[in-house]
Amino acid sequence: QAFVEYSTCINTCPMLPPKAPLFSALYTERAKVSLRLKKYDAVLQDIALVVYHREDYIDAWLVRFAALHGKEEHETVLEETRNLMQTWGQNETRIRQAYEKADFEVRKAKRPDFYKMLKVSPIASEREIKKAYRVAAKDMHPDRFASATEAERLKAQGDFQTLSQGLEILSDDFQRKLYDEGYDLEEIKERVQAAEQAAHR
Repeated sequence: QAFVEYSTCINTCPMLPPKAPLFSALYTERAKVSLRLKKYDAVLQDIALVVYHREDYIDAWLVRFAALHGKEEHETVLEETRNLMQTWGQNETRIRQAYEKADFEVRKAKRPDFYKMLKVSPIASEREIKKAYRVAAKDMHPDRFASATEAERLKAQGDFQTLSQGLEILSDDFQRKLYDEGYDLEEIKERVQAAEQAAHR
């Protein structure tokens, strides 16, 4: 219903100047409705019209970033927010926050999926995780690849190390909490070290 209402407003104002605040507001609000409906391509269409004429309209950019995140195009958001911070957005708090969120999502997307590797649910108990690890470790142990090519052996070693790292993180309540919140392995390591240093003060 809201989408129809905004569309009606837009259609009844065909001569509205593209640089007018009302033009930007109408298209951005309609894009927000599309965003809630997860119609990401429609969002990007409307927002493209807005930022083409008003490049510094932050509300529109934020809606665009949300749609791109919805399409899992986190690296695009990271690149665009970085570009904006190098131009007019360098002192804009919301643009910097959008950059930090994109950086976080990119790191999150690149980290290993330990639950998938272990074939367990994200709500699996520590006992279930350790049991799954024993099963997976047998299948992925480098000794099973003794007659494989060097490339296959190296991959097997890497996969086994990642699996062991997954067990370490998911068996520790603090590290698992950080992992479930989306932190990557480097950030988890840094936070564990910070917590240990704080405990010894």
